[in-house]
Amino acid sequence: MTEIRLPESQKVFVIGFHKTGTTSLAEALHLLNYKTVHGDARKAAHGGTEGRLLLEEYIKKGNYRLPTFDLYDAFTDNPYFSIWKELVRMFPDARYILTVRDEKAWISSCIKYYKGRRVRPMREWMFGPHADPSRDKEGKKAWLVAYRRHNSEIIEYFKSAGKDLLVIDISRQGWQMLCEYLNKPVPSTPFPHRNKTEKSRYEAVKSMLPISVRRKISTWFK
Repeated sequence: MTEIRLPESQKVFVIGFHKTGTTSLAEALHLLNYKTVHGDARKAAHGGTEGRLLLEEYIKKGNYRLPTFDLYDAFTDNPYFSIWKELVRMFPDARYILTVRDEKAWISSCIKYYKGRRVRPMREWMFGPHADPSRDKEGKKAWLVAYRRHNSEIIEYFKSAGKDLLVIDISRQGWQMLCEYLNKPVPSTPFPHRNKTEKSRYEAVKSMLPISVRRKISTWFK
């Protein structure tokens, strides 16, 4: 039986940069019963292509009506935050959430996370030669400039247009602010801070290893 998706006015678009808590927010939206897609991962229900198909067959051709819009209720990470202007034109009555984070903590997290990782199509499309923020000072600067411009443009647009926008830092805020904005009851379960949980699990496992092994692992992340 075909699933009935929410009307366009009830769709939720998270338009904050990656590494601003979008993974946690995707899980939170799922717990609020939104069918949620986070990026374009291969493991996604629609069988993502890490952005290749969406970029080559849609976005680069000027067609922003992505096939995922008919499959999900809520959208986080790339390509959605990168095409926020087009989203607002197509879905003027949808709900928009800008996730933010302390700038120093954000760029530090980006450098640590993306160092040594394969550059995927979306990052190359966004940043070109600076797709790896850990590569050099120019890359780090390019990411900071993009982050600042992205956030300021969104806040200014929604303010001048008189549109509702939730700006949230999930390291400090959680269910109360989110649920008030979406007109949803606050769940009884704790807000899902995904990366904090994963880090805690990692530390728990590491603590069970011999000291010599723990020291060796620590040197890998310096």
